[in-house]
Amino acid sequence: MYGNNGNGPRQSYVLIGGYPVKPIYLIILGVIVFGLLVYFLLRFFNIGLTMHFSAFAGILLLIANLRELLGAGYTQRGSTALLNTLVGGGLIFAWLAQFFVLFWLPALLAVGIATPLVLNRSGAYTIYLTTAQQAVERVRRTMVR
Repeated sequence: MYGNNGNGPRQSYVLIGGYPVKPIYLIILGVIVFGLLVYFLLRFFNIGLTMHFSAFAGILLLIANLRELLGAGYTQRGSTALLNTLVGGGLIFAWLAQFFVLFWLPALLAVGIATPLVLNRSGAYTIYLTTAQQAVERVRRTMVR
């Protein structure tokens, strides 16, 4: 009846990218997306002011030191730009860890890499710079082949 030639109830589909999809699946997807949105918003507002402050401090450290780190400042062995950038990245990853627990790994890694820079800045900076140059050289050789 009504365009289905009497073969049972009429099935309506929504075309998405040329593929027919039942409306119930779209409703289920919408409920899941809405639930995740509410979850992330609640997590965001439940994070303490301290974590938001640390994320802001991390962003400021990155903005203030990234230009020096990528510019001519990398030749200065006593520069604190690398230390500040690593600490800033650690703060931002710690803030992101409030949403996804796996972000604790890069946060701890960044702070762990920054720790030797506090104790022996010139020696650790030289080792980090040499390691980074060797890694870039290996990637360049791999890509050229």
